[in-house]
Amino acid sequence: MLLIDVSAIGWKEAALLALVILAVYMGYALLRLSTLNARRVQPEPEPVADPDPPTIVPAAPALQQEQIEAMLDTLLDQRLAPLMQQLETRLEQAELRIDELGRRVETVNQLPPVAPQYSEALSLAARGLSAEDIADQCEMSVGEAELVRTLARSRGMGGGNEA
Repeated sequence: MLLIDVSAIGWKEAALLALVILAVYMGYALLRLSTLNARRVQPEPEPVADPDPPTIVPAAPALQQEQIEAMLDTLLDQRLAPLMQQLETRLEQAELRIDELGRRVETVNQLPPVAPQYSEALSLAARGLSAEDIADQCEMSVGEAELVRTLARSRGMGGGNEA
């Protein structure tokens, strides 16, 4: 049985998941639009005539109906084309963001793990606290706190403030 530790999911993974869900939804929306367009283009089957129709109402001339349908199709295409273009653009942007987040996750996964006793100190260093403040809060030496700040900077986590 597969169990996932929800507390281990960070903001990067959550953002990646949200983008994947958005991409799937946009793909689904594009699929629905294309099927609606395909259904609209296909001719409707001939209705089966009742053997005993009560009254016959004269229909509009076929040419006029075709013209009306053609005009409606043109109007629909004019309205849907920009929306489809926007959806495609957003989907491409989402795919680019997902690729970038995937690269970032791979980079983070390749970094050596931090010892548990230093994870809080690393978090404080990422927020930019001074080495003295980190040392006081985490009960470590100032030298260790400086090393943690250096590690945070090397990982691009911040910690650029000097005390």
